[in-house]
Amino acid sequence: MDELPPQLTAQEEGSHPYLVMKDQKPPIITKAIDALHRHKDEFFKKYGEEGTEAEKKAISLLSKLRNELQTDKPLLPLHDDWVDTDIWNQYLEDQHNLLNENDKKISWFQSSWLYVECYLYRRIHEALVLRFGPGGALAGDL
Repeated sequence: MDELPPQLTAQEEGSHPYLVMKDQKPPIITKAIDALHRHKDEFFKKYGEEGTEAEKKAISLLSKLRNELQTDKPLLPLHDDWVDTDIWNQYLEDQHNLLNENDKKISWFQSSWLYVECYLYRRIHEALVLRFGPGGALAGDL
């Protein structure tokens, strides 16, 4: 066998990957948003206005992520300074080059389902790290 089979994607309506990305993943992001919102008073008590702003920014980033997924937007490079950021961005670029050869876009429903699943959780991690982790508003308090 010289050629790999096509990657499993969420582009076919009704398929398992499609239903997972359409119906299961947005509520996961919503639960993360809700969890942050439920703790907003704690953020304020412990960190003052800086904690409140960090919570709002993280919620904003997660809301943007949910919209990108639901509207099949292109996958974006990561912007945090975590140890694996360069590896994720290089893989994203490699996927972009590979899909462009076949006139496909790298997006939530067009790209490899396994990659997009992992990328989703890495983006959730990024939203929290940018606001609460190294270099974020509350660095060192995770």
